[in-house]
Amino acid sequence: MSEQFLSEVELAARWGMSSKTLARWRCDRRGPPYVKLGKTVRYAMSNVLEFERNGLRKPAPRQIKPAEPSTPDITQNMTVRDVVASLRAGGGCPSHTVESQS
Repeated sequence: MSEQFLSEVELAARWGMSSKTLARWRCDRRGPPYVKLGKTVRYAMSNVLEFERNGLRKPAPRQIKPAEPSTPDITQNMTVRDVVASLRAGGGCPSHTVESQS
């Protein structure tokens, strides 16, 4: 049985990437071995499968960043008396800013 080959477009579709990425990889000497006949690039299926086997890596577990402590809302700790005193002093509502209408 003869070797099967994938075109650059077929391999890019298989891996869900741009064919330009494969072209860049060839320039950087990355990726699977290829055959070039004139302007046509072909990848032997056996080389593609070997590259996939060797290229598969178990992803590292995601690091979950602890939630940053939130600053407490000052209005949660205020009593009605504090809010009334703030309003009488002309401070406005502590949790809302009302723009004056001209």
